[in-house]
Amino acid sequence: MKAAAFARDTALTLVARVIGFGLALLSSVVIARALGPDGTGIYTLATLFPLLILTLTNLGIGPATVYYVAQDKYPLKEVLGNNVILTAIIGAAATLLGLLALVVLQGRIFPDVAPSYLGLALLLVPVYLFSQQYINQILLGARRIKEFNAISVLQKLLFLLILLITTVSLGLGVAGAIWASILSSALLCVLLFPWVRKIAGGVRFRPSPAYIRDVLRYGVKAHLGNIVGFLNYRIEIFMLGAFLPVSAVGFYSVAVVLAEKLWFVSESASTVLFPTVAAEKDEQQRKTFTPLVSRNILWITAIGAAVLFLVSQWIVVLLYSEEYLPTVQLFRILLPGIVFLSAGRILANDIAGRGKPLLNTYVGATGVAIQVALNLVWIPKYGTVGAAWATTIGYGITFAVRLWLYIKLSGNSLAKVIVPQSSDWMLYRQLARLAWGRVRGQVGQP
Repeated sequence: MKAAAFARDTALTLVARVIGFGLALLSSVVIARALGPDGTGIYTLATLFPLLILTLTNLGIGPATVYYVAQDKYPLKEVLGNNVILTAIIGAAATLLGLLALVVLQGRIFPDVAPSYLGLALLLVPVYLFSQQYINQILLGARRIKEFNAISVLQKLLFLLILLITTVSLGLGVAGAIWASILSSALLCVLLFPWVRKIAGGVRFRPSPAYIRDVLRYGVKAHLGNIVGFLNYRIEIFMLGAFLPVSAVGFYSVAVVLAEKLWFVSESASTVLFPTVAAEKDEQQRKTFTPLVSRNILWITAIGAAVLFLVSQWIVVLLYSEEYLPTVQLFRILLPGIVFLSAGRILANDIAGRGKPLLNTYVGATGVAIQVALNLVWIPKYGTVGAAWATTIGYGITFAVRLWLYIKLSGNSLAKVIVPQSSDWMLYRQLARLAWGRVRGQVGQP
């Protein structure tokens, strides 16, 4: 496991995340300005519904795909073909489950959101399952980082372009924003499949009992963690939708969009770390490498959070207008939680890469239980401010538990995981020299 190679892949992912951050931020601004706080809240809740259905039904095939492709256990064409088959079966079942939930619980799922919006949003289930969870993960497992990042940026670009057409040019409102999500994901499916098929050297549409058994065995363990993780990230929005008007959800969702953009550094590192750890056979390399990543991500994110805290009001007014000023306080409260979660994500991917995804499930469940308890008390009393504090405290406790668990598993000390080391500066200097050498080489070319 070479630090320079990891840093190169992480830097490439970071560039893609920065571009994706810009595109996603522009999309958020378009939605917020075109729909207003009420419409933004309705759109947030409507698209949250299919994501919940997906989270409950995807069986963890995505992370299992990354794990087994990284281990090079099955031919890529076999993985691709079987993942297409699994998409068809699970995607159809998940969509039907969502429709059944709408019929049985009509009027009780987000009562302020029209059932037509929720039904329309269910079209996201099969296309998102195919493009983002079952097929694109083959690229990540094979460590085709450039292609994986290109797909991520392309999806956000397609969404922004279609969103501008549906909400700004055609004025279709909330329905237009939902259609933009559906059409961008569907178009990505069309572009993604032949690309991955070429990389895999073809596709084999023949069920492989061994592969399906393995991905389901690993996937079900990861699946529980995915459910808990989704609730950990979004439980407060469900509860806000139940207790408060949709405008409150609109303000809170804008704060979340802004705060979570600080994740792009940790996302870049953790995306590369999971398949790297899964493929690594040398335990000493793992023991040395993950702390290097976690402590640097922790402090880089903390510095970024401090800067954003100072300029948060200016950012909100510039991008979203003074109508969204209530977002500023929520954004500031969420920032410490984002810092905690950024470092915790690195440790979680190390744990999952060791083949122990269930441990992440237990840790995440602790965080969900804390957030639910705090939100039940604080949302009725303090509204969105209570939800923001519940989220940050839940993230902080989750990070502390995950940190303790990682130290027990790896044998590393607390200081090594969270305190900067002198060797970090040596790595930075090496990377800077490497980057400068490449820049000079490019400039010197005719």
